[in-house]
Amino acid sequence: MRDVVAVRRWFAGLALLDQLHDGDRHLFAEHATWVTLPAGGRLYGEGERGSALWFLVEGEIVLGPASGTGPDTGPDTDGRVDGSRDGGVDGGLEGGVEVGVDGIVRRAVTTPGYPVGWDGLVPPDRYRWDAHATSRTRLLRVDREVIDASCRLDGAFAARLHELLLWLAGGQLRRQHTRLVTGRYDDETDAVAALVALRAEELRVTSPLHRIPGYLRSRPTVADAFRALEVIRDGPDAVEAEIAREALDVLAGVRRELRVYLGLQRVYEAVASAPPDLPPAEVRARSCRALVDLFAHTDHRIAGLDRLPPTPGNVVLCNHLDSHPGNRLPNGFSLILDTHFVSSMILYRTYGRAPVRVVRDSHWHEAGHARYYARLGYVMVPSSEEGPPTAQQRAERYERFVAEASATLRAGVDLVICPEGRPGPTAGSPGRLRLGAFRLAARLDPEPLIVPVAVANFDQRLSRAVLGAVVAEPFRMSAVVADPSDPERVARFVDDDLTPRYRAWVREAAALR
Repeated sequence: MRDVVAVRRWFAGLALLDQLHDGDRHLFAEHATWVTLPAGGRLYGEGERGSALWFLVEGEIVLGPASGTGPDTGPDTDGRVDGSRDGGVDGGLEGGVEVGVDGIVRRAVTTPGYPVGWDGLVPPDRYRWDAHATSRTRLLRVDREVIDASCRLDGAFAARLHELLLWLAGGQLRRQHTRLVTGRYDDETDAVAALVALRAEELRVTSPLHRIPGYLRSRPTVADAFRALEVIRDGPDAVEAEIAREALDVLAGVRRELRVYLGLQRVYEAVASAPPDLPPAEVRARSCRALVDLFAHTDHRIAGLDRLPPTPGNVVLCNHLDSHPGNRLPNGFSLILDTHFVSSMILYRTYGRAPVRVVRDSHWHEAGHARYYARLGYVMVPSSEEGPPTAQQRAERYERFVAEASATLRAGVDLVICPEGRPGPTAGSPGRLRLGAFRLAARLDPEPLIVPVAVANFDQRLSRAVLGAVVAEPFRMSAVVADPSDPERVARFVDDDLTPRYRAWVREAAALR
């Protein structure tokens, strides 16, 4: 049995139907029948004649080309339902989001009360898409015959109903216009600023939407922008809610970057705020676990994992890429993602042991850099800030470096080295390779394997990049240079043989999709 009073109260509380009179809502309530769809249940078919207007009560309806995600299960109803099914269109959906399946864009309707299938009530009286429920979904159905009969008897009702239909169609057109406007901008922040400016005359001067572009331009306040937009989206002002939904759609890539940025903060704090008595090896492992969680929110590809040696304790080379400015933390420190990716996603996930990296000492003004690297037990080398060393200082530093590096390798821990020294762009990477890592490997006994790893696209915005890494075939210096103790022969191998091949590996990594 239907509780007509409860249904009438439900219709009366729908802000989406403000254009209608109370009597119009009562008409819908008197004739509405309940419809329940199971997950995967099909609601309507593309091209079918419009037979009813549906109001979403709970659940989710996806409108778009047939998905094949569930059985062709029709609705269960307690009222009359004929063989036809109704649907809607792909634009202008209150509370809807775009979902991609096999590269096809669909719209998901989630807002209670949204009229689904309204396009079937206007010429050519056919539904444009297939529709199905992604979860158990309930709707209220009003037959088209009831609506048409009321329009014939009451011209004022017909005018109000078609005003509502025009408003729904206008929402679709506004979204198409928004796509055209925002499509002119490469940066999502600029696109949202343009969107707010475009609708500024419709907004209250005190609207919080005016603050959103400012929030988005400062990385530490981007999270505040999303929180504010979600509150506005769910608020009582229909115009503000619509703009907030459109802005959230535009900012899908920025939200992904925000997840990575918050992950960077967690990685930093996992290291810098680790208990003082926690050993460096455990701090490194904690860091790698946090990094694995971080990179789960990125689009990345790795090739050549089968080329990794069966056990750790190797010299792992990594070309060095610039860090995107958006990765800079509030304390000014930038986590360089390329070496962190190699450490966590390749070495830690393969061997279960966090590697040791070779890192420069902090500059005097880099408190965040010092606080982070002081806890990890890395092999530190002097920075250029200290000035040119004397011959004796250079010899002492190199011997200390060899001792620390060899101790790391003898302990069965990988040593990650960026032989370029300085980061640069993916294009043309790597630059000139310094010889220290190769001289080190040739000098040690037993001689370690050298594992080249080429990385690409870590200097780009993470919302638009596919991070790539290629593990190349490992080698020993004694197998590629007749006399590894001869600096000139080592230099010729590195400059004339390895560097060109390394650049080809980087291009391969950049092309991974």
